Amino acid sequence: MAGKKSQFLKNFTKQQKITFLIVGIIFAIVVIYSLITLFSRIGKVATTIQFAPYTATVTINGEKVDNKSTKYLIPGEYTIVVEAEHFETFTNTVTISKDYHYMVGILNAADDEGANYQSTHAFEFAEVEGLVGVAMNAEGAVRKKNHPILNYLPINNSLFSISYEYDTDNVTPIISVKTTALYLDDAVAKLKTLKNVDLTSYEIVFKVQNPFAIYDEKITADKPIDCVKKSFNLPEKYVISEGQDLTDNYYLIQLYIDDYDLDYKYSHYKVLLHKDENNMWKIVTSPQPLFTQKNTPNVPKEILDTANSF
Repeated sequence: MAGKKSQFLKNFTKQQKITFLIVGIIFAIVVIYSLITLFSRIGKVATTIQFAPYTATVTINGEKVDNKSTKYLIPGEYTIVVEAEHFETFTNTVTISKDYHYMVGILNAADDEGANYQSTHAFEFAEVEGLVGVAMNAEGAVRKKNHPILNYLPINNSLFSISYEYDTDNVTPIISVKTTALYLDDAVAKLKTLKNVDLTSYEIVFKVQNPFAIYDEKITADKPIDCVKKSFNLPEKYVISEGQDLTDNYYLIQLYIDDYDLDYKYSHYKVLLHKDENNMWKIVTSPQPLFTQKNTPNVPKEILDTANSF
């Protein structure tokens, strides 16, 4: 075999052998570089970086990067600073993930020279504007994936409206329910129909007066019903349900309006009680149309889910 290999090589000139050697070295370098590049990108996301004007300087977490480029980043939060002469500096925090991988935007002109540049380089700004639209759609999809309730909102009808706005972090939606006492239960029932939505994970604000918002938090009693009776002077027409055990230590009672004129029961508020170490019942939080981890903290989620099911 070795003899055949030696005979094979003798068929080539010295120049050809050198050429083969160079090609082999180049091929090996390309393979090694490709492998290094491949391994260096493992776990990273190809992120589009593009800001208008294209003369802008872009830094990510203090590191200068090329504008109008693709950079592989580990998923996480990054601070971007974009600067260009005659334009306002842009600073933003972006969370990069496999679902959202854009750092794009348009700087605002700070003076006439900036405005003139924008006018004479309109193609740059138009190109980035298109990318911004793509990024906004991706951001919306991510938010709906993280907060499935957004797939159903807003909901508007003659009885109630359910919409949302973002918290100060511009990431967490606050669900707003506008209705009257008469249709409060209808709004709650609609929320419960939303599929694949964990209602307890949201902050839900009911824009209707809660007649039980204020109560004496120190009151305890041997029986849940007695605790409720001592805690509230029930508004007119409100009555107390019999209640039910959720666990040995949690009990649910509902307060609602029984309108004999309308022959209709409505405006249900749930009262969650907990038995303390002295075997005395105490109200956990102000009565709510629907319990969430925001309005009823420090209570196991499964308890909230069970209470909401009634």
